[in-house]
Amino acid sequence: MENESFTGINIIPLVDIMLVLITIVLITSNFMVRGLIPVNLPRSESAAADTIKEVISVGMTKDGLLYLQEEMVSLEELPFKLGAFDKGLPVIVSADRELTLQPFVSVVDTLKKTGFAKISIQTEQ
Repeated sequence: MENESFTGINIIPLVDIMLVLITIVLITSNFMVRGLIPVNLPRSESAAADTIKEVISVGMTKDGLLYLQEEMVSLEELPFKLGAFDKGLPVIVSADRELTLQPFVSVVDTLKKTGFAKISIQTEQ
């Protein structure tokens, strides 16, 4: 029996583990960026990134579900829930691009009737 020495290291299992870890990180980071409300934003060539710290977030899904600050509300409840917010705060409406126009117009109309003047539509570039 000859004396065999250790001449190298097998890195294939290490590479496999690293690829699995990178895949997990990329998948989970994608969910973190998109947020909780499943909204497919419309595209705009002039979309700008706002640096406003405090905003009121209104989300609308393609199924017509309405969210205020990530809490599901109905259109009838919206004016009462908005009463808890300062009227000077900007409102960002994130509506799914497949949503019909009437629910969107109803939400914007409700926002205006309750005294909010700074209303923006969130898009992606």
